[in-house]
Amino acid sequence: MSAREPGPDRHKKDFVSEVERRRERREEGKRDRSFWSSVGAMGMVGWSVSLPMVAGLLLGRWLDARLDSGHVFMLFFMFVGLGAGCLIAWRMVSEKL
Repeated sequence: MSAREPGPDRHKKDFVSEVERRRERREEGKRDRSFWSSVGAMGMVGWSVSLPMVAGLLLGRWLDARLDSGHVFMLFFMFVGLGAGCLIAWRMVSEKL
């Protein structure tokens, strides 16, 4: 092993310090959460899922009316909006935690 290569102890120390840093960051976020801030967070998650889904539904209805295709586009874009909304909600929640 040369002097430039870090030993296994160095990797272990780096790993432990990274875990401690993440734990401290998580504990900072858990401090001082009130009831109303939790309700607000749930509302933001709800709106972030429902708005893209409704926008997809309306776009699909408009396309179905223009192309006389039944409910194909409405269902497709509703599910695309639902997926996009769930992705947005996932990212919002993961940033908060």
